[in-house]
Amino acid sequence: MAGRNLTPSAEVGSPERPSDAVLTVPNLITFSRLALVPVFVWLALGAGNVAAAFWLGFFIGASDFADGLAARRLHQVSKLGATLDPLFDRVAIAAWAWVLLGLHLVPWLVIAVVLLRDIALLASNPFLARRGVERPPVSKMGKWGSFGTMYSFGVFLLSAVVTGDATHYYRALAWWTYFPAAFFSYVAAVGYAGAALKQLRVSRASG
Repeated sequence: MAGRNLTPSAEVGSPERPSDAVLTVPNLITFSRLALVPVFVWLALGAGNVAAAFWLGFFIGASDFADGLAARRLHQVSKLGATLDPLFDRVAIAAWAWVLLGLHLVPWLVIAVVLLRDIALLASNPFLARRGVERPPVSKMGKWGSFGTMYSFGVFLLSAVVTGDATHYYRALAWWTYFPAAFFSYVAAVGYAGAALKQLRVSRASG
């Protein structure tokens, strides 16, 4: 039987053959983390408990590996999960941006640089889908950019929790992290655009 000849890496639910499943353990982890994002925003801007918001945001960010690890270990890699992962990053970054602006911890230009890139990527997805072009997979550069952005945003928020000289230290650390993260993010965006254009040319040539 053909199914018996599949190696473990080629089984349904592997990175090479993601499944169509929805209610998987990794997807439920992602949904749970997504549900915590409004709580994070409310704690910071509604309840005014910045320290609690920071620790919840830290948990949301630190648990980023959990869904991917579960997907690989349980062989539950799914198409929905592959879509949710980068989407969650965009939602989380937007939430952090909202909080930082609401607390007046960063100038609006800092947020604009990040969100303009994310908006452009999200807007391109329907365009590519209508032309039968798959969204390019997240690159390592893109992952580093997202991680660095979240890290810098977290440190900006931490600077509002600590007192004394530590505030200046953490703000400096946040800036030192933000600039390379923004650079990596835009380099990744250029790579995504190049990959998408290549697929478009191939699609037109074969059509």
